[in-house]
Amino acid sequence: FESDVVVGNAILNMYAKCGSLEDSRGVFEKMAERNVVSWNAMLAACAQHGKGKEAIQFLQQMQLEGLIPDKLAFISILSACS
Repeated sequence: FESDVVVGNAILNMYAKCGSLEDSRGVFEKMAERNVVSWNAMLAACAQHGKGKEAIQFLQQMQLEGLIPDKLAFISILSACS
């Protein structure tokens, strides 16, 4: 999964839905390539687990890496912080 962004995103999402934010983060950090979908999946994982501060940190890191957050990113941030 480290070299295939689609597979990495699917595994990240699976771990989040199974209740393991730590494993989701591990997959995210090992991904050689990340796209907006990868970042949105990580933001959604934080939201699912009520980790607002972590979600904001991921959003800031996303922007530092030059990616522009989309509508889904902001929905996840709002959900994580509510």
